[in-house]
Amino acid sequence: MQAEREEIEELRLGALTAIDGLWFMEVEKRFGFEAALDLDLEVWKAYGRVLLKRLARMKGIAIGDGRPMDLETVNFLLETLCRVDGTECEGEVGERAIVFRVLRCSWWDNLSRSGREKHVPCEFVDNTIFRDWLQAVDPGLAFEITRSLPRGDAHCEWVISRGP
Repeated sequence: MQAEREEIEELRLGALTAIDGLWFMEVEKRFGFEAALDLDLEVWKAYGRVLLKRLARMKGIAIGDGRPMDLETVNFLLETLCRVDGTECEGEVGERAIVFRVLRCSWWDNLSRSGREKHVPCEFVDNTIFRDWLQAVDPGLAFEITRSLPRGDAHCEWVISRGP
């Protein structure tokens, strides 16, 4: 008997969110919620920077070189990074901004299933992590969240643009 490639991929996606949730709850149990949240944010910032560098290297994209990055490339990097964990997302790239939508979020799904969606400040976590990831890609980028699953919207949405 052998596991099919799709089954392995499904297990891998589930493992990523399971490890994160289990790790968070163990740190929370030992050191409290605030410590768990602080550590979790630092880990996810670093995770994103590592994956962004790996993806950029794979695709021959220069990041962190001080030059503004075109919005198509920014969108490609964000979409790919988010899809690694099973997030369903899409970016609508315009001349001056990206409207980036998360249509299905495995993290939000897990929080909702476990009854922790009101306990963990999901929007704060996403904004903190996205800000860090965008700064790693292009420090000249700014963003604003305009829709959010925790607020009751059908999806999360950020408008990403060049800062003033």
